[in-house]
Amino acid sequence: MKELHQKALKAYIDMLQIHIDTKTSDERFHEMTAGFYETLFKIAHEIWEKHVDLGWKILETSLKEQKIEANKIIIDLRKEIESYVANNELTLGTEDLFAPFANELESMEWSSRAFLK
Repeated sequence: MKELHQKALKAYIDMLQIHIDTKTSDERFHEMTAGFYETLFKIAHEIWEKHVDLGWKILETSLKEQKIEANKIIIDLRKEIESYVANNELTLGTEDLFAPFANELESMEWSSRAFLK
């Protein structure tokens, strides 16, 4: 089942990239692919959940390690975004794109820290 999930996850990522890349070149196709990538994500997600429901694990790490890693993933992305904004000459509009992301990630960071206790 792991191999099937990996293929479904790759299909989702590939379709998401097609969807985003066609935003300015074919509006109808772009809109259609939104439904495609959402369905592909749902399939990948549900395959993994069934895998876990059947008593198998996805990761070899402990629950404590997974909670630490979840927090680290959030912190690392927030720092990457903040660093990108600080180290690039961005227009105000582009800079404004990133501020809500950093705020959301910071909120997620604090929420995820609650599980580290």
